[in-house]
Amino acid sequence: MSTKQVKLPATGMQALIFGASGITGWAITNAAVTYPTPTTFNRIVGLTSRPLSLKDSGLPDDSRLQLYSGLDLSQSAQDISKYLKSIENIHQITHVYFAAYVHRGWGEQDSEKRIKENVDFIVNSVAAVEQVCPNLQFWTFPTGGKWYGFEYGNKVERVTPLKENAPRIPSPYGDNIFYYPQVDKLAELAKGKAWKFADVRPDAIVGFVPNHNPMNIAEPLALYLSLWKSLRPHDPVPFPGTAESYTHGQSNISSDQLGRFHIYVSLHPEKTAGEAFNIADEDGPVSWEMVWSDIAAFFGLNGVGPIEQTVGLSGEKWVMAQKEMWGKWTEDNGLRSKVLDNTCWDFMTIVAGEYSTFDRHFDISKARSIGYLDSVDHAEGYRVAFRRMRAANIIP
Repeated sequence: MSTKQVKLPATGMQALIFGASGITGWAITNAAVTYPTPTTFNRIVGLTSRPLSLKDSGLPDDSRLQLYSGLDLSQSAQDISKYLKSIENIHQITHVYFAAYVHRGWGEQDSEKRIKENVDFIVNSVAAVEQVCPNLQFWTFPTGGKWYGFEYGNKVERVTPLKENAPRIPSPYGDNIFYYPQVDKLAELAKGKAWKFADVRPDAIVGFVPNHNPMNIAEPLALYLSLWKSLRPHDPVPFPGTAESYTHGQSNISSDQLGRFHIYVSLHPEKTAGEAFNIADEDGPVSWEMVWSDIAAFFGLNGVGPIEQTVGLSGEKWVMAQKEMWGKWTEDNGLRSKVLDNTCWDFMTIVAGEYSTFDRHFDISKARSIGYLDSVDHAEGYRVAFRRMRAANIIP
């Protein structure tokens, strides 16, 4: 189950990441190797549901890093505990970064089931960790734009820049947001315990994952642009959303920034325990109009605004119109099998379209107030993700 067994010291901080192959978990695992120093953690243990070797993970080759697969969080606390006990020296874990969840579409779709499953994930995982990790100090938990009702667009009221103390979305829409009962349950479970927790809130995440992920905006954009470059290399490439969504403020975040911030929060419990923190690449709002040309330029393309009046140039629709040649294009470029089939195209449409028809930028002054001062050029976050995808044969 483990990819590597090494002799490790019995003291110092040790990290356990649930969902280490996902968009957030991979970023935390990757960051923990070097942030805030290359020796902060004596051991880093990543947990995944699907098999994943270190060789295929895209993670650094580091003797402190171990990956364990086969974790099924739909099981009972006792079963999860049994799984954790199979990991050598699990009792030495001090910091947990929880980045696992069940994705079942958007809005009201399967809402009741989605809420129960995700709340059970937290309840059973906390119970299991408490049984086997007596040295637990801190637990980070990621929420995000759903907290502010982004999937309901202009159906709900919000004041920008969005702050952590904004009121929760009321019924009926708020009833479908599983983050609320998850955080409430986590706060209840942490009450009176030695370990503390914090809620980390990013907007849409720009990053790399070794497997496909439904919440990674960078992958469908990269493949859309790669396909365009192959078929229409001399034509300007239109933004794959609407004119309305092109100019609104947002706070999408690079996964490296997000990974570092999770760790920073966990290492400063005196400032962060029980708190929620927005986080983004930069302090001010960014719009697609501000970054689209830079994103397209990575592929040698001239990025222009949306061309809605032209049938088939709305991003996802254009890609789907090329479906007959997906297989040949993938093979000709030496890419992973079915890379286009396995990409979550609707997430690109949602983030570049519906999620951007209103201002949704964050106030991150609370993160700054606890001493986290890192900033990332937002377009550079895309370039980092694209380079990692290229190395993993996801894009040409």
